[in-house]
Amino acid sequence: MTKDIAAKAATSAADQKASPKRKPVIFTIIGRQRVGKTTLLNALAQTIHEQGGTPEIWNTDLLNRSHSISSFHDAKSPTGGDTKRQRKWLEEKIQSLMESRHDAILDIGGGWTALHELISTESLTRALDMMGITLSVAFLIGHERADLDYLEDLQTNKKFSPRNAAVILNEGLIPPSLDVDDVFEEVAIHPAVVEAMDNGAKLVLYPAAEPMKDVCDRTLTFRAYAEGEQKEGFPTSSIFDRLAIDRWYRRDFPVFLRELGAPRLPDMPKGLPVPAESDV
Repeated sequence: MTKDIAAKAATSAADQKASPKRKPVIFTIIGRQRVGKTTLLNALAQTIHEQGGTPEIWNTDLLNRSHSISSFHDAKSPTGGDTKRQRKWLEEKIQSLMESRHDAILDIGGGWTALHELISTESLTRALDMMGITLSVAFLIGHERADLDYLEDLQTNKKFSPRNAAVILNEGLIPPSLDVDDVFEEVAIHPAVVEAMDNGAKLVLYPAAEPMKDVCDRTLTFRAYAEGEQKEGFPTSSIFDRLAIDRWYRRDFPVFLRELGAPRLPDMPKGLPVPAESDV
């Protein structure tokens, strides 16, 4: 019996050495207010759950009530307080991942946040490296110059330029009068984006879906909305809107996630979702 236990322990140790455990990933989005951060994180969390993942959801965006990520998921939040107190809460949550080894999705909100407070007062990247945790940052922007100024300020004044980040252009914020490809090319040559890409970032287009606000207003999951679930107090959703969300959630969003790449995302045991075949 003792020999069997020793043999199993040796095999287990060899297996662990051959395939080291995946580092916990904290995925968060930085950007100005009202660029779509919470909606994207919500869609990501729903997809990860469907693909077998069990990330913790952290919400420090306490001012967002109508479309709060806490309305869709069992999110953990600080009890309140200013950004300095929220920073301490965030520090504690990050350190807890050293034991739980869970991934986390962090909704920080817009403006000056607890994460910004942590960035400005601590060597965040070094601390996470010491803890064996990967911080995966996405910068979400629209077509406005101020969105890129926000990114540039973080790089220049806060000295924050995380490795292998993503710069995500939200197609839904591009006016119909502008060509999406032209905006994408203009963003790609902006100095702040070039600097981020030199540091391993990837520029990705986040696809739009016109009924997005209707889904969030109803606090329904994207799949439930697409399958025709209705919410009391709201008009019956149209078949056209449901088909648009179904196409977005089953085809366009999975394509976007594949563009981002699995290493930037929390773990999905079933793998990244396979985009549905085009029906147009």
